[in-house]
Amino acid sequence: MRVSFALHGSRGDVQPAIAVAAELARHGHTVQLAVAHDLMPMATRTGLPTRELCPSTADLLAGSIIKKQLRSPNPRTRLKALREVGAYGAHTSQRVMGDLADESDILVTGLLAQERAATIAESRGIAFVPLHYCPVRPNSTVSPTYRRPPTCVRRALWSTVDRLYWLTSRTDDRRLRTELGLPPARGPLGGRLRADGRPEIQVYEAALFPGLSREWGSQRPFTGFLLPDERTRRLLDGNDSRTDGVVAWAEDGQPPVYVGFGSMQVAEERVSGIVDSLVRRGRRVIAHTGHPLPEHDSVLRVTHGLDHERLLPRCRAAVHHGGAGTTAATARAGIPSAIGWLSADQPLWAGALARAGSGTGAPLARLGEAQLDCLLDPATQRAAHRLTALLTPAEIATQRACSAIVGATE
Repeated sequence: MRVSFALHGSRGDVQPAIAVAAELARHGHTVQLAVAHDLMPMATRTGLPTRELCPSTADLLAGSIIKKQLRSPNPRTRLKALREVGAYGAHTSQRVMGDLADESDILVTGLLAQERAATIAESRGIAFVPLHYCPVRPNSTVSPTYRRPPTCVRRALWSTVDRLYWLTSRTDDRRLRTELGLPPARGPLGGRLRADGRPEIQVYEAALFPGLSREWGSQRPFTGFLLPDERTRRLLDGNDSRTDGVVAWAEDGQPPVYVGFGSMQVAEERVSGIVDSLVRRGRRVIAHTGHPLPEHDSVLRVTHGLDHERLLPRCRAAVHHGGAGTTAATARAGIPSAIGWLSADQPLWAGALARAGSGTGAPLARLGEAQLDCLLDPATQRAAHRLTALLTPAEIATQRACSAIVGATE
């Protein structure tokens, strides 16, 4: 089978899909990747055929859409910004997706630009499958916010968000469908895929959202969190000996607290304030940041890439932004999280860990002493250990995702 992955976004959007792509290739399927310009070197190191899908994601993350609009308190502003993120590099993305579809039996995407990919796949008469890294379709089980409103309110909130996103994106979708000779689509993508019996693969842990798998049924199968095998991770990271040194520092003393916000643009004073607060509590800290920090024996500042799977099990806890990948890594490591969220699905993950008792969260600007107290509470540590036992082993999760993709063409 010929499977192509068109992956917009940052490393957190790309790495889980690479886990599946590498496994499919090992089973003899023909696999291609398309990623943003700045992720080309990383993806190419896997040995999988890779082409450029859109301009650098780093440029997008540094712009006002991410820094301001996606963090707006106005839901309409956030939805418009989300559409603009999905439309980033649309001209090149459309051309590359079309080329991939011409050479494939199935087109796979992550969350971003899936409407475009679905339309292009439909125009070529091939299968389309999205990988969802968090809940995004209407339901009455999960709260789309950190707080947990009544069931009827949850359903109404999700349905409103789903409809508003469709209304903000349908003009672009209608233009593309007209260009490709397709009639206008009726309603949001999730409902159309549901009606056609097409799967939407939930590549995260059902245990963090009790009842959601039962509500959605087999058409939205849950796999568990995806993780590339160790060999593939080493290829992604290039010179992985840099992680070796950080792991050695973590093991040479009291287990440290990890502080890192991934590709999010976080102010220097916020990072230094969190680090200072932890040091005052007598904690060692690994600060994964490009910002300068005062020299301190208890603080190791790291600016290069790290393999979280090797480092985090050596840590006491983690303070992070609540991206799906980092949340999964902390859960697998059995350590508590304090999530300082900025946008998108991050408050949803903070809420999931809070319900499990293994973490807490707040908007990053308000992350403070209360969240750090909870992070270092022994009860939170015990809950984090209990959560680990509920998670699906990574190799099983990857196999489930592969089976669901292959099965989508049957």
